[in-house]
Formats: sequence, C-alpha cells, structure tokens
Amino acid sequence: MTSPFPSLTPVHYRGTVQCGYVPSPGAAECGAPATWHVAWHLTPGDADFSLLCGQHLADVQRHFVYVDRHPAETACDMPGTGWLVAEPSRCVLAPTADAAAREDRAQ
Repeated sequence: MTSPFPSLTPVHYRGTVQCGYVPSPGAAECGAPATWHVAWHLTPGDADFSLLCGQHLADVQRHFVYVDRHPAETACDMPGTGWLVAEPSRCVLAPTADAAAREDRAQ
C-alpha cells in the first residue's frame, strides 16, 4: 500500500522570519527580524527569494535590482508557499501535484 501523504524532504524552518543577509562569503547571516520578503526572479521552477531586515533591504536597493517585494510574515518562511503576483503581492499556500491528485480521487 502506498502512503496517501506526499514524500517529505528536510526543510530548514526557523519558526520566525529572520534576515538572511550575508555581508561577505563565509560570514554569518544577519539574523535580525525580517521585515521584507524579496523576489529576485519569479521564473517557475527557478524562483529565488530572500528575507531581509529594513537596513539590509536599503543596502540591496542601492546595489541590486529585484522583481518584487512585500512585507515579511511567518508564511514567507514556510515550506509549500508560493508567491502571489498581485497588488500587493504576498505569500500563499501553493497546492502541490500530490494534493491535487488526492483531491481528484476524493471527488
């Protein structure tokens, strides 16, 4: 019998959103409370994001270009969330192929 649950992979989850800015290679992450969630690019299957505090967002804005941002919240650091491109953008629970298949079977 196969499990009705999706297979799980280890995910680093801190429970609180923290700034992941690293000032130089090998340095430690900032670790301050994150106030912004930044999308570097939103290409499906190749999206890239960062959680940043206000100070480090200001540094990023001086040196880099990003696609979108929104205020950081707990959902931004949860596994299984996706970026909703809207006005304003936000993180939402993204359905998985496994969840969609289970729902189809249940109907």
